Amino acid sequence: MPDSLTLGVPEAAASTDVIQFKLLVQPTIFRSFQQISWLHEKLTRAFPELVVPPLPEPPSAQRMDDQDYVERKRMQVLRFFEKLIARPVFADHDDFVHFLSNDMTPTEVGQTNRGVLSFLRFNRVIRSNTDRGFKSYKATEPVEGNDQDTFHRHQIYILMLESYFGTIAESLGQLIQTREGLADVLAHMGDVVIETTQSKYRLGNGDSEPHRKEQRALDHKMQLFGLLMDELGFIFTRQGIEENMKFGDVMIEYKNSMDGLKTAFNARTQKLMEYVDSVKHRNKKRDKADKLKLRMGLHAPEVQATIAEEEEATQELHSSRQEFDECQAKVKQEIQLFETQKQHDIKRAIHDYVNLSLRYERSKLASLEKAVQEIRQFHPKPISLAHQLLSDDDESSTASSSTTHDNKQQQRKRRRRRGSRKHGPQAILSSASLPTSTPRKKTQKQTKSGDCESDDDAEDATKPSAAPSSSRVSPFIRYEGQSRVHMSASYDERLGGSNWQYSSSN
Repeated sequence: MPDSLTLGVPEAAASTDVIQFKLLVQPTIFRSFQQISWLHEKLTRAFPELVVPPLPEPPSAQRMDDQDYVERKRMQVLRFFEKLIARPVFADHDDFVHFLSNDMTPTEVGQTNRGVLSFLRFNRVIRSNTDRGFKSYKATEPVEGNDQDTFHRHQIYILMLESYFGTIAESLGQLIQTREGLADVLAHMGDVVIETTQSKYRLGNGDSEPHRKEQRALDHKMQLFGLLMDELGFIFTRQGIEENMKFGDVMIEYKNSMDGLKTAFNARTQKLMEYVDSVKHRNKKRDKADKLKLRMGLHAPEVQATIAEEEEATQELHSSRQEFDECQAKVKQEIQLFETQKQHDIKRAIHDYVNLSLRYERSKLASLEKAVQEIRQFHPKPISLAHQLLSDDDESSTASSSTTHDNKQQQRKRRRRRGSRKHGPQAILSSASLPTSTPRKKTQKQTKSGDCESDDDAEDATKPSAAPSSSRVSPFIRYEGQSRVHMSASYDERLGGSNWQYSSSN
């Protein structure tokens, strides 16, 4: 194994029931979670007194199609390997070297807690009590080098850390769940706001063009608000997913790391038990030898055999004492390494969480500012009457002409009023059956004003005025050109009106 090993997990691909992780080493290899579990079991058995990084939870087959879930598992496996390669005692182990080589077969997998009959009680893999907590042991014999009080305080501290990390992870889960509920409410509110703009019925002052413009502007603003709610809901959901990946999982990993510390403490307790048993055995042999010496003397064969057994028990005691001291020293070193690694990882997790929160808060603020800016800057555009086959010039001219349509209508009404004023009071005509015609007389004042008017004014003056005049006109009389024709005349007579109409010159 090289001195500096670099190992990355850049990708992870999920199938129907397994996730394959791409391990970036020389050469690149692919390993399943079950194969990674095999490595964890091998290292745990090889180093019972060391804290092996905890293995993430096995992937759930029901969530293999969730890309965020696969990415979450990739990050968990990446942190697992980062802790492994940081310690040469793990990286240089034969099982780890075999794991990274091409000689590893797909059948080399770890134990699984789920099987074909895993729903049955007798087929479940149940962890023993020793794997769930500390071994309780109190030495009945005083032994040298036993820091029992110190390790008892460490045990209390480990139990407190396990409770704290679990509470933090649970609180974060509740926060994320509450935020997801808020995201659902925001998304629902956004959908309802958008649905309010889909109705064709309106309440208001009428369907005039200004009122329709105001209603379109309100609908557009409400749609912007609805889209804003949807976007905020999406941001809340994504924030919860990333918080779990970068902070919540770290808390869970350190909660599970307490199991490794408990295993190391239990290994020390086991060595302590063996050490105490050796002390008891040596003391028994020594007491027996002392009694035989007083009874039979030093040179008796039974005394010599007992002395030999005492010396053998003393050697076993020294061996047990040495093993216990080494194990206790390793556990103390593991505690220090654990504290150092914990400080580093917790600081990085808090740093990532703060940066993540700031990034998403900026995203929320940017979405709010963008929505407010769009709502303030929105001005409803006039309806374009241009046909799709018209050219760009025609479309621009049509759009510009629609803005002056109201002004032209008002100008035409004024011209019609001026034209109606040119005619003096008219005589009341009878409703005889024959067509009649009354010539229009022009005054001097009307002639002068007609010279000053434009061609449009002269053309409009010849048309019947819609404005009421001072003279009363029979409802059976209508204008044709500058003459009036009785409505009781026949269709042929009205078509041949040139034979019976009087011109204005006559």
